[in-house]
Amino acid sequence: MEKGLEITFKVPGRDGALIVEAISNIVGNELMTQFDLKWQIFDVTLDKERFYKVCFISQKLTRLHPSNDDKVRRRFDELAHYRKEELLNKYREDRRGKNFIVQKIQEKKEEYDLWQDNFWKYF
Repeated sequence: MEKGLEITFKVPGRDGALIVEAISNIVGNELMTQFDLKWQIFDVTLDKERFYKVCFISQKLTRLHPSNDDKVRRRFDELAHYRKEELLNKYREDRRGKNFIVQKIQEKKEEYDLWQDNFWKYF
């Protein structure tokens, strides 16, 4: 990833994909113009584990601008604490806007690479 922020998490329940899509697209659209933001959403499989990964990409999300990272994380966290019905209603409402961009979830399979494991740094 060029410059940006990666958020990795699990969502329990059968509506996980819809919740992830809603939170990610709401945050992306709300902060898109402020940070010249692009985003991608992944459903990742690593061995027997499944989790979601959202990558927010922007030249304004760097270590030189930690407060920008915090704005994205805080908004993401706020939406994650909404009740499911409340979140999905907001998502449906926001999608009605003519400039609202919807990113779909992409499937991705990752493999565990021992050479990138921190364990090997000690030798």
